[in-house]
Amino acid sequence: MNFKKTLCMVLAALTVTCSLAACGGSDDDGKDSGSKASASAESVDVVEVADKLKSDITYDDELIEIDSGKIESILGVAADSYKSAKVYISSSGATPEEIACFEATNGSTATTIESSLKTRITNQKSTFTDYKPEQAPKLDDAVLIKDGSYVYLCISGDSSKAKEIIG
Repeated sequence: MNFKKTLCMVLAALTVTCSLAACGGSDDDGKDSGSKASASAESVDVVEVADKLKSDITYDDELIEIDSGKIESILGVAADSYKSAKVYISSSGATPEEIACFEATNGSTATTIESSLKTRITNQKSTFTDYKPEQAPKLDDAVLIKDGSYVYLCISGDSSKAKEIIG
């Protein structure tokens, strides 16, 4: 009888231990390079993405970087809504070409940034439809992607390349 009690206690302890181990985190921090969902949990350098969009895509106009004050006045994105950002706009204003990459402070502010960029695209469409109608198709094919706390905008003549770079 003593043996049965001891065996039951050992099995009960083993069951509890296994249950707790199953609920614990994994050593790889959930990183699985093969899955898109886990890629959004990884840290992304938005400055690097913006620079790659600028260097790997051909633009009709020269793109210039703007600072956080101009980001807010031109795009309507407040500086306190993102941790990191890099934005390029057309230097002459003759094209709607732009790159805007943001790491938002959280998912909620990422949605707000995405909304501001949608408004920017809409406003640019109305401007360029009358001003330079040959540039309007770039706005129709604008790449706007929100992935977790990251928001990317690329207005260029090569939306497929932009999507490829952004991932």
